[in-house]
Amino acid sequence: SGGSSPSATPPTGNPPPPPPPTQGNASYVELSSDAGDYIGGGKHYLHTTADSEISVASDKAYLRVDVDAGATWWTGKFRLPENLWKLEPGTYDNLTRYPFHDIGVGGMDWSGSGRGCNQLTGTLTIDRVRYDGPRITGFDLEFEQHCESSVAALHGTIHWNANDDPNPPPVQDPPPQAIPPGEPPNTGSSYVRLTSDLGDWVGDSLDYDFTNANSEITVSANGAFFEVTVLGDDYWDGMFQLPDTYTRIEPGSFLDIERYPFHVASAGGLDWSGAGRGCNTLNGWLIIDQVTYDGPDLSSIDFRFEQHCEGAEPALHGEIHWDANDTTSAPGRLVPPPDFLWESPPDVTPATGNYVYLESDQYEFVGAGETYLYTDQNSVIDAEGTGPQISVSVFGDESWNGTFQSMNSMNRIEAGYYTYAQRYPFGNPTQGSLSWFGDNRGCNRLIGWFVVDDVSYDGDTLTSLDARFEQHCELWAPALHGEIHWKANNSTQPAGPIVPPPTGLWEPVPGATPSSGNFVFLESEPGDYVGQGGTYLYTQADSVITLEPISEGLDVAVVGDERWHGDFQGMIGLSQLEPGYYGDLSRYPFHNPTVGGLDWDGESRGCNNVSGWFVVDSVTYDGAALAAIDLRFEQHCEEGVPALHGEIHWDANDPTRPPGPLVPPPAGLWEPPPGTTPASGNYVYLESDPDDIVGAGG
Repeated sequence: SGGSSPSATPPTGNPPPPPPPTQGNASYVELSSDAGDYIGGGKHYLHTTADSEISVASDKAYLRVDVDAGATWWTGKFRLPENLWKLEPGTYDNLTRYPFHDIGVGGMDWSGSGRGCNQLTGTLTIDRVRYDGPRITGFDLEFEQHCESSVAALHGTIHWNANDDPNPPPVQDPPPQAIPPGEPPNTGSSYVRLTSDLGDWVGDSLDYDFTNANSEITVSANGAFFEVTVLGDDYWDGMFQLPDTYTRIEPGSFLDIERYPFHVASAGGLDWSGAGRGCNTLNGWLIIDQVTYDGPDLSSIDFRFEQHCEGAEPALHGEIHWDANDTTSAPGRLVPPPDFLWESPPDVTPATGNYVYLESDQYEFVGAGETYLYTDQNSVIDAEGTGPQISVSVFGDESWNGTFQSMNSMNRIEAGYYTYAQRYPFGNPTQGSLSWFGDNRGCNRLIGWFVVDDVSYDGDTLTSLDARFEQHCELWAPALHGEIHWKANNSTQPAGPIVPPPTGLWEPVPGATPSSGNFVFLESEPGDYVGQGGTYLYTQADSVITLEPISEGLDVAVVGDERWHGDFQGMIGLSQLEPGYYGDLSRYPFHNPTVGGLDWDGESRGCNNVSGWFVVDSVTYDGAALAAIDLRFEQHCEEGVPALHGEIHWDANDPTRPPGPLVPPPAGLWEPPPGTTPASGNYVYLESDPDDIVGAGG
């Protein structure tokens, strides 16, 4: 990834910065939202320290701005390219959503009041920035952000002065030698707050704030051991063990403890890891401020901890409040969905019947940059709903599978917009997740959204679905879009075979096959792997020919001087094979079920991939039993040009049978010498020539 070079040119389209809204060097945040911008809602906002709490945190080339104006709140995150170690003046363009951005270019994300972008593009200009040693003391910046490729923008101007901030970021001091007394954290909703010092490996020098509204927080306890897990955009896990003199969790301060489970038992241990990062060795402390039990079960706990990896000075600090009775849950889907989200172009999808339409951007991995339309005429489309999850499958010339999972606050998927979706089943459970994959291609990581435009159930059974989605693999910009329309009671079936068959299809030359009796005739072109370029004729006088109808297909077996096996499968919707042409076939049983399939193999030779056709010239049944059939076929292995052709004529009433034994036997055949066998009684006599391996010459 190439770095973004800062320049002195501010981005076009930003409103000019207003004059300071208060006297002196007062801090302010001004936002101007274009009509149609989702985040700002087309409104204008001005926040100052006189009416709002404006807080700033900075770490290397990362900046976070929080605005708390009571009913309105905002959070802005800005990350400069990885080659910069602090904030520097200049213009940084082509930014995408933090933290899923290109690290060589930089990222940003401005969200608030329950609204955020799933994907974004933006520009940041830092006009001035001031530091006092490692501490940032002021800056002026402007930014522009576009959600979901919308033309409408959110413009922002921020002027911040540390002297106007009642809580300026502190300069990092060495870790305290003693633990200061602390007030118990506020009660209320459960939360996990992590603060990572500059250079701390596990926290990556960032701050984190988790609640049950944005993550799934669980606490489990066993005696004097307890574990905290946080499943959100990342997975975090903390394990804490009190000294071995404790039988259960009690309030207290536990200092100079090491990594669990390799700690000194009399001191206690801890280990906090996550997002793929953890300590090999650590030292730290744990303070339990408050703990309550409901009988033997832990019901609430408030505690703090500090951890240093590998003896390093930078620390990860944590503060946790957990209440088993916390009823906080994730917000549901957005209703109605924003009107700027992707939809299929007009007239590309059918007016009736089930369909799945896929549209893949250039360089997008799963869809390979192609467009696909699947209907009941060319594919089997199915959908199934189980609780908060809907699964969709497509089985046609390609096979696809999609899963859509709602947030954990919902019992089943309902109509609405599900944003910030990550890959199922590894997504944040409070935001929902999705995964669309197929044709042996899928994402390792993804970000996207899905919209359920309409959905219906009969009790717990899904009966209809109209949905759209967008998916980005490995957090890249190219997207796979999809639209699904499905009804359980749809009765559309694929078309049957073509009648009459096209002219010019292969037939045996006159005289190549017998005028009567059952037969299988094979004609292999030079280069054909299965038939090896040979010609074969089998009749009931020299071979056993059996045919067995299987649903809408036919199984053929030939046992003679060679052994052959063939499968001929019609399209779904047929109860049995009908006269006509079955074309564009692939290998049975891996074929498109709406088209049909075939496979002819034998003598230990067969195709991995097949293309071909077969024609049923005539067929009769006696109920479900096959009475007679005439069939021709053509098969190409591995997309090759050489073909194997075949013709089958079979009548259940054909009386032809193989000839019996030759009577009398030919003269001159071996007999045992006189006197070598007994005159009466049963016997077996063997005489082995020299060098005969079985009888060994005896």
